[in-house]
Amino acid sequence: MDSIELRQRRGSLRPQHDTAFPRNSAPSRYPTSDPSTGHHRQHLQPVTYARVPNDDENFPEYPLLSSRMWNALSADRHDQESGRDRKVSVEDQLSSRSDEDYPRETHAIRPQPGEAGRATGRTLVRKHIARGGWARYLNGMIVHMPALLMTAVILAVGSVHFYWYSEQGPLINHKGGDYRLDADIISNVLQFVAKLHELFIIASLSSVTLAMFRRSLVTRGIHLGFLTGGYRVADLAYLKSAAFWRQGLDTSNVWGILLPGFLVLATLMSTIVGPASAILLVPSLGWYKIEASVAFSKIELPLLYKWDKNNIWMPHRDNAPDRCKEVQGLYQGFCPGGGFPEISNWLEDFPATGLANDLTFHSTSADLRRHIVFTEAKNMANTTIPGFTTLCTTPPQFLTDSIGLFQKYIDSGDVGVLSREPRYRLRTAKESHNESAAHDNSTLFQPFIQSKCNLYDKEQVAKSLSSDLHFPLDSLNCLNNSACQRVQKKGWVVQKDSMPGKDYDNTSVATPFFSASSSPIVLIRGQVPDTLDGQPRHFFYLCSLLASLVPSNFTLDPRVSDVLQSSSSTADAMQNIYRLNDPDIRVVSFTKEWFKALDPTWDEKGRSNVTALWRLVQNFASKEGKHQMSFVERHSNFTNFTSAETFLAKVFGAVLTEGLARSTLEQRATLLVLEKDGNRSVKYIDLSQRYGSRTGVHELTFYNSTHHRHDWGNRTTYDKQTVAEFMEKLETYLPIGVVAERYGYGSGQQRATLHWAQAVMGVYLAIVVIYASWVVIMSVLDAFGLESNHGQARVLSIVPWSDLQDLIILALRTPPPDDEDLADAGAGVSSSRIWKKTVWAGADGDSNAQLVLGKGQSVGRLQVDRSAQYY
Repeated sequence: MDSIELRQRRGSLRPQHDTAFPRNSAPSRYPTSDPSTGHHRQHLQPVTYARVPNDDENFPEYPLLSSRMWNALSADRHDQESGRDRKVSVEDQLSSRSDEDYPRETHAIRPQPGEAGRATGRTLVRKHIARGGWARYLNGMIVHMPALLMTAVILAVGSVHFYWYSEQGPLINHKGGDYRLDADIISNVLQFVAKLHELFIIASLSSVTLAMFRRSLVTRGIHLGFLTGGYRVADLAYLKSAAFWRQGLDTSNVWGILLPGFLVLATLMSTIVGPASAILLVPSLGWYKIEASVAFSKIELPLLYKWDKNNIWMPHRDNAPDRCKEVQGLYQGFCPGGGFPEISNWLEDFPATGLANDLTFHSTSADLRRHIVFTEAKNMANTTIPGFTTLCTTPPQFLTDSIGLFQKYIDSGDVGVLSREPRYRLRTAKESHNESAAHDNSTLFQPFIQSKCNLYDKEQVAKSLSSDLHFPLDSLNCLNNSACQRVQKKGWVVQKDSMPGKDYDNTSVATPFFSASSSPIVLIRGQVPDTLDGQPRHFFYLCSLLASLVPSNFTLDPRVSDVLQSSSSTADAMQNIYRLNDPDIRVVSFTKEWFKALDPTWDEKGRSNVTALWRLVQNFASKEGKHQMSFVERHSNFTNFTSAETFLAKVFGAVLTEGLARSTLEQRATLLVLEKDGNRSVKYIDLSQRYGSRTGVHELTFYNSTHHRHDWGNRTTYDKQTVAEFMEKLETYLPIGVVAERYGYGSGQQRATLHWAQAVMGVYLAIVVIYASWVVIMSVLDAFGLESNHGQARVLSIVPWSDLQDLIILALRTPPPDDEDLADAGAGVSSSRIWKKTVWAGADGDSNAQLVLGKGQSVGRLQVDRSAQYY
C-alpha cells in the first residue's frame, strides 16, 4: 500500500510495512483538487507505526535510502518516554497544514519493474552481474594491452643506446631539395606520444583498481569512505580527504588492506609515469658511437705510426742524436729539450700567473695543442713532511701530431660517414680489451712525473750544528720498482760543505739532472740568490723526481676544443695513479747521455757551458732575474719556503715531463691505409707528406715474385720487396686504434634519470604481471572445482558500475537508510564514524539491485555465478 509521509519539524514517519517497490497501486496520499468544486479531496488510509527500539537495544541497519528515517524514530521515542501511545490521525495532520505545505505536483507512484514497463511501453531488461566464460578475461585484457605494448616499446627505445639524428635535426631527402627537420618539432611530437602512454597506463591501473573495488562491493563490501575510491585513481585530493583517512582498516580482510594500499600506489604511479615515459622516449643530447665500418668505410684502421711497437714504450732512455745535445736541440721538436722555449716563456710569466696555469705546447703541423697538467698530492710515506708532491703529465708529442693530422684528413677528405657529421669526437682504443697493457702493444702511454723539492736558507744552515741535508725521497711513490725502493730506504744525504761556496754568491746554480745510484730516481740541486730584503741571501734546493709511463686513452673533440684530452690528465686520475700501484705502469730510468740532450749546453758571450736548466732557474733570482719578484714568502720573522718549493718542483717536473713526451729519434711518418687487396695491392697515405709535391699517396701493386710496383705521385719505381712483405712490415708499426663518436640526439644515455624511469616502468609491469598471475592461479583453482569461502568463483568480472555515475544511479534507486550518522549528513558529514560503515551491493526479493549500508535484513547477496539476473 501507499507510503504515507508526514512532514513535521522533527522528521518523517512511514508505515511499518512500507516497501521500496509496492506491488499494488493505491490512491495518492496527498490531497488533490476537484475541478468542479475547487476543494481538496483526500484519499487516506489508517497508518500503524513501528515501535522504535530503546537506547540499549540493537536494531538492524537497512538498505541505503530505506523507508525509515531517524527523525521519525526520534519523535516516536520521545512519545514513548513520556508514557503516551502515539497515534496520529491523518486528518489531524492535514488539518494543521496549509496549502503551502504541499508540493504543487503530485508524487508519482513507484511501480514494480513489470508495471513500469507496461506503463511506458518499454520492456525492462534483467542483467547478469558478472561476466562468464572467456569474456571475463578478454574484457580486462583489452584495457591493458595498449599500455603493455607501448611500455615494452618505450622501454626498449629508451634503454638501447643508439643515435637518432644530429643536433640540428635529421636531414630529409626530398626531390625538391634536402632540408633539415627541426629537432624541437620531433621532441614535441614524442612528448605527445609520451602523454598518450601515460593515459594508457592510468587507464590500466584504474582498470585493476575498479576490478578489485567491484569485486569487494559484491562480496565482502567496502567502507563507506572508500565508496568512490575505486573511481579516483590519480586524484591526489582524495588521498588527503577525511573519507579516505577515517575509513579505517579491516585487518581481518586482506582486501580491506589491499584495496586502499593499491589505490595509493596507483595514484602515485599515475603522477610519475608521464615524466618517466618522456625521459625514455624523448631523445637526449649526447655522444653516440659509430661503427667503424660506417664511420670509416673508405679507409682501413688503425692509424700506423712508423716506429717499432715493441720499442717505443721502453722503460729506459739511453741516448739521443748528437745535435740534440747542443743549443739547436732546444728548437728541434723530436729532441728531449725541444720544449725549452715554451717552458721559458711560461716561467717568465711567473709574476703574472704564479705558475697556476697549465703549460701549453702546439703541434704546428696538426693545429693541435696539448697541456702539461699539474696537481699536488699529499705525501704518502710520512704525512708529517711539510708540502706536497707535485704531479705532472701530458700526452706524447708524436701522438698529438698523428691524431691532429688524421682529424684534418677527416675534415678535408672522405673517410666515410664521419666526414659528413656536423660534430664528432675521436677516441683512442686498444685493439684487444682482454689483455693487459704489458702484453698488448696497442696500448698507448703518457709520461707521469712525481717531483718534490726541499729548500734551505744556506746562511742559516751554515750556522746550524746539523751537517746533513736530505733529498726528499720519502715523498715519492716507487710504484713497486725495487731499485727505487732500495735508494728510498737508504736515503740520499748531502753534506752542507757541498753547498756552493763564496765564489757562487749572488749567482744561480743548477746542476744537471743525475740518477741516484743507477736507480730511476732523478736528482737535481742548486741555489737561488735573493736580495729583496736588503741582505744577500741564498736558498739551497734539493729536488727528487721519478718518471713513469702510464696507460691512457686520448680524446679529441675538434668542434669544441683544439686540445688533445687524456684520461690520465684529470686531477682525480693523477691522484689515483700516485696512490695506487698499477702493474701496467712502467717506471723509466735515464742515462747521462740522455740527460745531456734534455739539458744541452752552449757558450754565450762572457760565459761558457750555459745550460737550459740554469737559464730557467735564473727566473727565480731577484739578483739576476729581470723581475724583482719575491721567491719566498716572508711574514715578519717567519719565512715560508712551501710556495717556493712548489714552484721549483713544477719547473723541474715540467722539464722532465716534456723531455719524456718527445721522442728521441727524428720525426716519423703517420700512415693511413686507404685500400688493400690481400697480397696483391695496397694503397696508403703518409699524412705528414699529404701536401708535399707528390701528395703523400702511395700505391703498391704486385709485379712479380720478388718485386712490387710503387706509384708515388708522378713517380714509379719497382722495389725489391713483395706486397706481402710490405704488409708484414706494416704490422710492426705502432697501431693507433681510433673509434668515432658523433654528437646529437639519441636514446640510452646512462644517467640517474634514465634508471629512475626504467624503475618506474618496471614497477608498472610488475603490477600487471602480479595481477595477471593472481588471475591465472585463481582460475586454475576454479577449474579444479575448489570453491572460495563464499562458494563463489574466485575470478570475477563485474559488469555494472564501471563508471561513478552508474554507482550514483544504483544509490538513487535504493531506499534511504535508517542511520543516525546520516541524519544530518545531507549538508556535510558531522561524524567521521560514518566513513567506517560497510557498504555492499545486494538485491531484494524482487531482484532489484540495491546499495546496502550495514547488514540489511531484507536484502540478499548478488549471485555472481550468472544464475540470476537483476534490475
